[in-house]
Amino acid sequence: MPEPFDAAAVRAAYDVTAEDYAEAFADDLLRLPIDREALDSVAERLSEGSLVLDLGCGPGQVGQYLAQHGLRVLGLDLALRMLLVARQRTGSRNLACGDMRSAPFGSGSFSGVVAFYSIHHLPRSALRTALIEIRRILKPAGLFVVATHLGESEVYSSEFLGHQIETVGGTLYGTDELLDELQSQSFVVEDVRHRNPLPHEHQSRRIYVTSRPRRS
Repeated sequence: MPEPFDAAAVRAAYDVTAEDYAEAFADDLLRLPIDREALDSVAERLSEGSLVLDLGCGPGQVGQYLAQHGLRVLGLDLALRMLLVARQRTGSRNLACGDMRSAPFGSGSFSGVVAFYSIHHLPRSALRTALIEIRRILKPAGLFVVATHLGESEVYSSEFLGHQIETVGGTLYGTDELLDELQSQSFVVEDVRHRNPLPHEHQSRRIYVTSRPRRS
C-alpha cells in the first residue's frame, strides 16, 4: 500500500476522480479574481509567446487561461487520466506526464513556471527538492508563481469527490515558512497575495507567491 505522499497514491487519486475534479473546479477561475490577478501578472511580465510550464496542470484551466493571454504553455501532471481530461477540455497536445521533483525537461527550458495547488501533495521534506528542480528548469530571468494552502501540519483524506481512495496527504504551509524556503533556494519574492476559500473548496486560506531566481 502506498504511503500518503507517494506519487503512486496521488496519481491514483486523480486518475479515479479526473472527470469529477474537472466538473467541480475547472471553471473556478471565473469567480477567483485573486487567482486571475496572479496569472495576469505572469502574462504581463513575460513577453508574448514565452514558454510557461503549468506544474500539476490538472484539467488544464490554468494553462488555458495563460494561453489565452498570449503565452505558450506546457502542462505537466502525474495522472494520465487527468492529462486526457485536460486534452479533451482545452484541445492542447502540449501535455506531459511526470513528477515535479524530477521534471523531464532541460535546464533553462521555461520563461515561467506556475504551480497552482500542486506542491501541497509533496511531503514537507520534499519541497526543497522541488524548488531546486523548478529553479533548474527556469531561465535565469524566469518567473515562478506558486499557489497553495496555508495552515499547519498535514491533512489526510481517504475520500475525494465521492470516491474512496488510498489515503493521500496534503501539506499546509505557514506564510513565513514558504517564503523562507523560497528565499533559501535563491528565489527573490516579488509579490504575495492571499484569499479565503470558496464554499466547495477545502476550507483553508490560500497564498500566491510570485518570485524570480536570484541573479548570481
